[in-house]
Amino acid sequence: MPGLNWDAFASLPGSVETNFELLCRGIVRHNFGSYGVLRALANQPGVEFHLKLDRRSDALGDAGRWWGWQCKWYDLPASGALGSTRRAKIEDGIRKTEAHVPGITDWVLWTRRTLTSADQKWFNGLSSKMTLHLWTADEVDNLLVGQASVFRSTYFGDLVLTPDSLRERHEQSVAPIRARWQPEVHHVVDAERGLRRMLGESDSWDSLRALAADMRAQVQAAESAPQVPAPLAPSVSRVVETATLFADALERVADAIRDGDIDLLRDELSSQPRVLAADVATAPRRLRSGNHQAGLYVTNAVAGCRETLDLFSAVDDAFSSRVVALIAPAGCGKTHLAAQLTAATDGRPGGVLLHGRDLHASHTLDDLARRVTIAAQPVQTMELLLAAVDAAGQRARHRLPVVIDGLNESEDPRVWRAQLASLDAVLTKYPYVLLVCTIRPEFQDEALPDGTRSVEITDYGVDAIDAIRLYFRHWKIDATDASLPGFLRHPLTLRLFCEVTNPTREKVVGIDAMPGSLTALFDRYLDQIGDRIADLAPRTQRYYAQDVRVALTAFAKLLWESRARSVDLSELRRALGDDGRPWDQSLVRALEHEGVLLRMPSDSGGAYVPVYDRLGGHIIATALLTEHGQAGFDTWIREATTTALLAGDYDERHPLGDDIVYSLVGQIPRRFYRSEEHTSELQSHSFISYAVFCFTQHTTLIR
Repeated sequence: MPGLNWDAFASLPGSVETNFELLCRGIVRHNFGSYGVLRALANQPGVEFHLKLDRRSDALGDAGRWWGWQCKWYDLPASGALGSTRRAKIEDGIRKTEAHVPGITDWVLWTRRTLTSADQKWFNGLSSKMTLHLWTADEVDNLLVGQASVFRSTYFGDLVLTPDSLRERHEQSVAPIRARWQPEVHHVVDAERGLRRMLGESDSWDSLRALAADMRAQVQAAESAPQVPAPLAPSVSRVVETATLFADALERVADAIRDGDIDLLRDELSSQPRVLAADVATAPRRLRSGNHQAGLYVTNAVAGCRETLDLFSAVDDAFSSRVVALIAPAGCGKTHLAAQLTAATDGRPGGVLLHGRDLHASHTLDDLARRVTIAAQPVQTMELLLAAVDAAGQRARHRLPVVIDGLNESEDPRVWRAQLASLDAVLTKYPYVLLVCTIRPEFQDEALPDGTRSVEITDYGVDAIDAIRLYFRHWKIDATDASLPGFLRHPLTLRLFCEVTNPTREKVVGIDAMPGSLTALFDRYLDQIGDRIADLAPRTQRYYAQDVRVALTAFAKLLWESRARSVDLSELRRALGDDGRPWDQSLVRALEHEGVLLRMPSDSGGAYVPVYDRLGGHIIATALLTEHGQAGFDTWIREATTTALLAGDYDERHPLGDDIVYSLVGQIPRRFYRSEEHTSELQSHSFISYAVFCFTQHTTLIR
């Protein structure tokens, strides 16, 4: 086995001293963590971390042995002496350990280089009730085995991820979806807030320090209030003491999140009570019964204590999350959020964005990982990728996201369930990684393991007005005095509306530029999709905008002729001539990726539906008008079968009949010269009233 490249280690991002401690702690955790509880308390005197054995370890000894480590890089030449200052600090560390952690039996000074013989003699001559040990780079090399062997690559070898390499990787990952990721109009919703809390972005946890400050204010007010009768004084003192301890703990937890020390954070949380002591919980009632002024402040302080326990539980829950599903219907911004979440921020490097569409039915997660290259070499397994990201997160002192976007876009989403379940267990070894999977709700039961934590997006919700204002400002749309349709609450429709209204953004436009209906919106949208698929088509399988239009017409005819709202995957691929193409070069996959088609679960391996029923109606209506033309429309619209499909009873009407009628009403005046006559013909049918009703629903105003 080749020796460790310490020059490469020294060139890693971050402080070399901190990286050495992180490496040593990781080695101990992976080799010996299962033999006891590894602790890394804040400002621990004498040692950076320690481990008390609760069962025998061949390397560390019997249960009850308690090991502590002080890790020092000491940037000295190979034969350099410690000197008096370093010696004094080492001895001070030993004495502080004896005083503050008296149970420790074995104390380790872990340095990179072997100490000189004189320094070794001095160290071994120190008196202590603890057994003193010297560990060096030899122990690093010898212990980089088994689960810890991955550190050879993530700290010394070919799996080192730097902020620059992560940024470059992110740019490559978002290139195919750049049109769907527009950071300029990004608007944070509750789902993203929750994910960023799980990542430990410190400003997401500002409530910790705010609550600590409020509790200190309540404590000060309680202490300054007029004295209560002697029998009640202990109650006030007990609440003051508890609230002060909680305020201190809140700040320590906030510090641990800010510093990105997950070991420290876990230790701090594990040391906190789960419930309030009975005498603290009942103190407000006793004080209020006497109408004492201090009772108000004590009541507020106890409420703060309860809120503290809830916050600690929320922090623990957030940082214990390993796999999280982002569930949202089509067009609600899953891909946009995936790109935004994995982008670098001021406080951390970028994460890794993977695309579910790249997973073929016969593939595993390792195949997905091999799409990521580090130092120009594909990563061979998903676990190695997680280990590389985890190490980068440790060095950056921040949890990093790995996002698999669009589980439902893979060739067979059912393959994810077992693979994600096994990955959840693997992630216990990599606490600096949060795996986020985006998926549509129709697929969550078959693609996600039971019990997977999830966050959801439906639309902009209460943030709709702010989002619309942000979009209109960016797209230079002046909506003064305009009546805005209700469908703008939906992220995709809002984006399409803006792109259609002012595609060039060269100047401000007003009401007259806004599309008058969904029909106009969908026409422009489909034209853009055709151009985008043509632009992104691989050289080995060229597509043109006309190919996309032909494919959509074929899809529409299948829907119409089968009187169904979906088409089986195999049937659709045959109809589009896709069955001989690789999945990642297929038209079906391209249309799904661009958000025109959606895959639905089915016994045959998947079926496709339009992204919206309204869009499906538009595609079918377009195909029908193209097929029958102006000359044949009069005959076709009067046929009994047509009337039955568009306006018959439920059991004979096409599932998208109402949507087809809605689109016909919008398209006919623009497509046929005798527009008024044909529109009048449609209006002679009773089902036109429903189309008018639907139009009214889509123009519900947003104020």
